[in-house]
Amino acid sequence: MLEQVKKSQDEEKLVIEQLKDYELIVDSAEQPIERPLDYQEQKRYFSGKQKRHTLKSQFIVLPKAEDIVDVVIGKPGPISDIKICR
Repeated sequence: MLEQVKKSQDEEKLVIEQLKDYELIVDSAEQPIERPLDYQEQKRYFSGKQKRHTLKSQFIVLPKAEDIVDVVIGKPGPISDIKICR
């Protein structure tokens, strides 16, 4: 939903204002990836929680899965869910 209106700031503000009336559901998931060859890249993608190298995705939806509000895909695994949400 937000991706559709990001081109126009006025429309984006209107949608965000309308979404304030809803309770949103936020969820994150981690997908394993192949271990990077470079040591710095390994550190960047290693998730201590999962004990492997991962990419993280986050989904924001309306209750009852009526609409997908926003999707964030491909963030490095160690980034916390709250940082992605902000």
